[in-house]
Amino acid sequence: MAQVLRRRGRIQVKLDAREREALLSIVDGLAPRLEASLATGPRAYDEPEMQAEYDRWVRPEVDRGREADIAVVRDSLNAGENTLPLTEAQALSWLRAFNHLRIAAGGVLGIEDDGWEEHIDPATQSRPEYGILLALGYLQEELVAALQS
Repeated sequence: MAQVLRRRGRIQVKLDAREREALLSIVDGLAPRLEASLATGPRAYDEPEMQAEYDRWVRPEVDRGREADIAVVRDSLNAGENTLPLTEAQALSWLRAFNHLRIAAGGVLGIEDDGWEEHIDPATQSRPEYGILLALGYLQEELVAALQS
């Protein structure tokens, strides 16, 4: 099981080869679905004109940031090390990337609102994306705890 620790002022993520491969597979599988998940997700503005301006001026920067965060995770995992030392900035990139990937997994599962955990059906629980959603949430919690320590 992956471990996240804080040692000597740095975050360390300990993953064996199998866990690294699985996480990289999750990143590679969900990253292409992000655009569709974000396009159907919450909008910044109710008015179409305001949303169009947001999409024109802000969306490209948001997209670049998301892509950069995912690249940080992918690069770390591709290093092939069992212990991945992360700076605080890298750990924050991991958190943001996991959040985006969880949005994509939730989109695949049809999750649209908070409180979905209370109404999840057994068929959804048996889908791989559900396990991915939980695993990424676990890693996020561990990263937050390490950053706070």
